[in-house]
Order: sequence, then structure tokens, then C-alpha cells
Amino acid sequence: PDRNAVFEGYTIPDDWSYDNAGNINSGFALTGNTLLFTTFLQRLVALDVRDGHELWHVQLPNITMSTPIVANGMVFIGTGKSGVLKRNAMQRVQFAGKDVWGVSGGDEVAAFDLRTGAPRWTFKTVGEDMPSAMYDRGRLIFANGDFHAYALDAKSGKQVWSTDVGGMSTMSNALMAGDVAIFGVCTPHSGGIATESVALDPSDGKLLWRSEYGHCDSTPSYGNGKVFVNDVLPGDMALRKTTIVAALDAQTGKTAWLYSGKSHGLWSIVGSDQVAVAGTYADNTYYQPAPLDDELIAFDANSGKIRWRFHTSGPAKMSPVIKQGRLYIGDVAGMFYTLDTRDGKLLEIREFKKPFSVSPPIAAGNKLVVANGTSVYAIPLTGRPHISERVGWGIVSGSKQQDDM
Repeated sequence: PDRNAVFEGYTIPDDWSYDNAGNINSGFALTGNTLLFTTFLQRLVALDVRDGHELWHVQLPNITMSTPIVANGMVFIGTGKSGVLKRNAMQRVQFAGKDVWGVSGGDEVAAFDLRTGAPRWTFKTVGEDMPSAMYDRGRLIFANGDFHAYALDAKSGKQVWSTDVGGMSTMSNALMAGDVAIFGVCTPHSGGIATESVALDPSDGKLLWRSEYGHCDSTPSYGNGKVFVNDVLPGDMALRKTTIVAALDAQTGKTAWLYSGKSHGLWSIVGSDQVAVAGTYADNTYYQPAPLDDELIAFDANSGKIRWRFHTSGPAKMSPVIKQGRLYIGDVAGMFYTLDTRDGKLLEIREFKKPFSVSPPIAAGNKLVVANGTSVYAIPLTGRPHISERVGWGIVSGSKQQDDM
């Protein structure tokens, strides 16, 4: 729930790379030695994290950016493609004229065998199912593009409950904050788009609270009783927006603190058209990428006081990962940064050939696993990777640059 994907107990002997040939915008799941992710080639892929060789892949009916969820020997993913659904007459009545986010024929949430990739079950929906689900006590819970949140029995795929949440969830993964299920939603209206966070009881789908802060593109993060959300406000031009960050009480939805950027920043679709970006909670600090401002901001999680800011070369659209006092994050300029979490000081830059999108890195023992464009890499926590001749790396450490480009 804190979005800080650190896995201890792994020793990956060598650096490796895997080229999927399709863009990777999903997060990673790691269980045992199996690394899972989804791709724009409409695939769910399983690799051996020790050397990067493919164990299996499954072809899906649509693209997917959802992070795989693993429980009880099964892998769960959702598919989806951005776009307003052209609905038939029945659907127009069913959704009361709302602009459902989806494709003709609908989308699906599906379960597969973890060991082989064999299909287990499929659950069809009208709206797209790009947001990642969460697993809670035998149930798979998610919100999607048809203005609903769902709970499915994880073993059978049968619906347990469905709740109209009043908005569509485009890329906001489900969050379990203590005993509350939270989603970011957007509601189109004549004056623009209303953005919110919605909290439900995971046992029955009952609405617990709503907050005006949050976004259907941004996944909330959770730490020490607070839910941290990212939002944007429209500026004086279509691509100029203002960064908003809020900390909410997980039980009540009341705002604990609020940050509003001082100026309008320009939005870029490079890497991803996702407007708001999830942050990461670690050690009483909330780290929020602010792609409108080409910044990463570290907040005191209790007070909202800014501890430091770091200016990136381009927008950073991924959640960072934090391990042993170091923070790792990439931006759409292809720069991958290592920062000191105490003061935001730059420790190292590793340059990649392609933009970093929204797929966050994970720390697996002595390696970082990162997605860049169509490829996945296992690289050292610090220093020049052994696979540099395949990638083309430039490394800046302190003020001294080493360049093998």
C-alpha cells in the first residue's frame, strides 16, 4: 500500500535484459523467482528474476497496463484501452448518459495459473479494466471505466458486489488502507472533469466517504493512517495545469494537509498521457513526482512540510522506490536518478536510450528491476551495469562523468 516495492532476500548473480518488443507501462509483481508484468503487445509475461529468461506468456484480448496481482497460486490482471465507449441504446440507458471509458465489446478481468499461465476464469465488464485490482480476504477488488467498483470471488471469478462510485477509474489502482478500500475517480461534466477519491467497505461495497482530492489516473498511497493522493487543476491553457497533493485521513477522508503548486506547468504526453502520478511513502516521508513541474518533492508525511525538492531533466511519471536511504526514479528524458533521501542530493545518474514511462522500479535484493520502453533490465543498485554495451549508458556520479556512449 505504500507503493515502495522492496523485496529482501534475493541475490541475482548477473545483470540481465529482456526485450519484450512492446511497451511496458505496468508495474511488476514478484513472487518466489517469478517476475510478472503486462505489455502493450497484449501480453502477460512471466520471467525468472534470476536471469531474465521467459517462463511463459499469455496473449490477451486487449492491451494492458495493470500490475499483476498474485494470490493462492493465481495471477490476476485487467485489460483495457483508453477511449470513450460508443454505446448502444441499452447501454445509454444503463449508464444514464455517462461517458463510459472503454471499447466496443467491453473488457475483462482474468485469472491465470501462476506456474503455467493457463487460464482459470474471466469476468467481463462494459468499461475498461486497466486499473490494477487488490486482493483482500479471498476477494479481488477493483474500480474501472464503467463508473463501478467490483468485488469478485478470487477462486471462481463470480461477482460478490458491485457499487456505483459516481465516476470512472482510468488508471487509479485500488488501494487497501487499513480496512478501507480506496479508488481515484473522475466524473466528466459540462464544465470539465470532477476528480475525487472514494472509500468503500471492502466486505459489502458500502460507500464510507468521498474526498474532492484524488484523480482517476493516480493511484493513492498509504502510510501511518494517511492516504496520499495526487491531483491536477486546470490552468489558463489546455496543457497548463497545477500540481495538487493531499493527505487524507484513511478512516474519515478529512484533509490532513494540502499542497498546491505555485505556478502552472506544462503537461507532456511523452512516456504516457497519464495526468496524475502515484507517489511513495517511506519512513514518514511522502515522495511525490510532480511531472508538470519537472520535480520530485519530499514531504513530511505528518505535516506536509516540504523537506526537499529535486529538479529532473524531464517529467518523472513513475513512483520512486526507496531502499537503505537511497531513492531511485526515472524520467521521460531517459535519465535514471539515485538520490539521498535525507536531503535530495543527487548521487548518480544512469542514462537510458528511451523515455521512462509510468512503470515503477522494484528493488530485488542486490538489483533494481526497471522497465524502459520495451525492455526490462536487472541492474545494480549503484554503478555501471555489465549490460552497458547493449543499452548505451552514461553515468554521472557526483560531479565526475563517465561516458561510454
